[in-house]
This record gives sequence, C-alpha cells and structure tokens, in this order.
Amino acid sequence: MKERIFIEGKIIEAYVADTFFKRLLGYMFRKRPHHGAILLKPCNSIHTFFMFFNIDVYLLDENMNVIKKIENVPPWKIIPPMKGVKYILEVPAS
Repeated sequence: MKERIFIEGKIIEAYVADTFFKRLLGYMFRKRPHHGAILLKPCNSIHTFFMFFNIDVYLLDENMNVIKKIENVPPWKIIPPMKGVKYILEVPAS
C-alpha cells in the first residue's frame, strides 16, 4: 500500500510499512532503495543496521507534521525515540 504525504512543499509517495515485519525489514539488506520512500506507521525510533546507503529521516507527529528532519543518516546508526513522534518517513538521501 502507498500513501501520499505533503512534506516541505512537495508530495512524496511512500510505501506504508504498517506491520511489525515490514517496519523491521524496511531498507535492510538492500544495495539500493527498492521503494522511493517508506512510511513507518506507527514508529518513533529507527536504526540503520544492515543498510548500505544513507537516508534522510523525517520524524512526524500524528497529523503528519515534521517535528524534526535528520539528513544523510549513514548505516549503523540509531535514532532514539523522541516525544511526540508518531510516524517516521525514510527517504534515500539526496
């Protein structure tokens, strides 16, 4: 399933990862992104273990407003939980 999200003045079409397994797998073990963007739903923290490319991460509240953007997150990093975060949007780093 895909969902359109309005972020930073543009519409991003994202694959929705709304089960434990889909959220767990995400971009792991991929040489290249297999989805343009992934919306982790619900989710308030991530790791980039077993990923092979950098990503931009948008931490979103329940209304899909950006609380924080973290750019160019490399593999093997942890983004801990943050208050108010309900969803996370992962996008291949630009």
